[in-house]
Amino acid sequence: MRILLAIAGLAGALHASPHQKSPRAAIAGAPAPAARPDATTSLPAGPPVQAGPPQPRPQPLPVPPRRFGRFDLDMPFAQLRGMPDLTDCAAALAAPAGHAECALPRAPDNLARVQIAWEETRTGSELTALRLLFDPQLAPPLTDLEWQLTRGWGPPLLEQLRREHDQKFFTLQWEDADHRATLEAQAPRDQASRATAVVLERKPVPLSGEFASLHPKPFANFRIRWIRRIDWEGQMHAVLWGTSLTPAQEAMGEQSATWVTQRNYVGIWKLEPASGTRPRRWKPLWERITGGDDDEQPQRVLYVDARDVTGDGVQDVIVELSCETCGATADELIVKTIRAGKLVDLLAKRDLYRAKVELGSGQLRIREPEGEDDQGLTVSTYAYDRGKGAFVLAREERTAAPGR
Repeated sequence: MRILLAIAGLAGALHASPHQKSPRAAIAGAPAPAARPDATTSLPAGPPVQAGPPQPRPQPLPVPPRRFGRFDLDMPFAQLRGMPDLTDCAAALAAPAGHAECALPRAPDNLARVQIAWEETRTGSELTALRLLFDPQLAPPLTDLEWQLTRGWGPPLLEQLRREHDQKFFTLQWEDADHRATLEAQAPRDQASRATAVVLERKPVPLSGEFASLHPKPFANFRIRWIRRIDWEGQMHAVLWGTSLTPAQEAMGEQSATWVTQRNYVGIWKLEPASGTRPRRWKPLWERITGGDDDEQPQRVLYVDARDVTGDGVQDVIVELSCETCGATADELIVKTIRAGKLVDLLAKRDLYRAKVELGSGQLRIREPEGEDDQGLTVSTYAYDRGKGAFVLAREERTAAPGR
């Protein structure tokens, strides 16, 4: 009976589950159903991603630090001289070289005055420095102006803070191969600093070519103002004029603290040919150094030029020196040249009084006022004597002052 009941139960179970279970291997080998196009979209395979540091964005090149507001250090000097804002300074800017301070009309750059320095070159006058002074009432905050300049010139290369008593002074500086820009600011110690000036100056150019081996070092901070080549009797010579002042200090003129202590240099050098034991070299023939503690009567070199003043077609060297209180007038005049390989004085005049020198072909004219009140003028004319090989006094005249 138990056997019959077991057989009956087995038959019922087989009738209740007619489908057989599929093996795991059969399921794995079956093809997957196709995806519906409206449900999924296949993407093309992209290139493999390489891990690495993020690439920085290219930064714009900084602007050369040569321009601020309405002024550009690289502008031609004739263009600067013709600016309508500098009309009142036309007389001062007429000189071939010098420095001047000019008032400015109000403009968006908030500048009130400009101090200018320029030098004479073979191609004409050239700007060497611009010191742009802000109107104290409209001067921008240091932080604002620094941010604006950094956007164009990049980060400053020099940041300096100096304190004197209850005042603080900030100096920020930018430069490239040819220009240097300085931002000056100051304020009382417990107040926010405001900009006082932006200084644009030209950097010194190192000597090159035949002058590369010429290395005069008459004093510290020596800067070459200009150099001229002169061929005397088939031999190469050089006339060199230098100073201890920077272009910015030249622009400030008598207002600069270093103006009184400045040093100047002028020299005539000769290039000696090479020998069996040494290469060719530069040798000084004549040098004049002014300023310094050893100078009992301080002088400065006012003017240097190389031109033919004798009328023989050969260049001569003219040097004007000024005393400490002479301003833009001369108290000494030197004219030199080379004859038969030797240095010759064509004219040497000392103890001049506030003299103005006029150069002509074969003659020199020196104008000196009489007395401190300009009571009149003494005009001395020197003519070149070919027999003596020097300038001699041709005539001397005295003229009354205008209105007397």
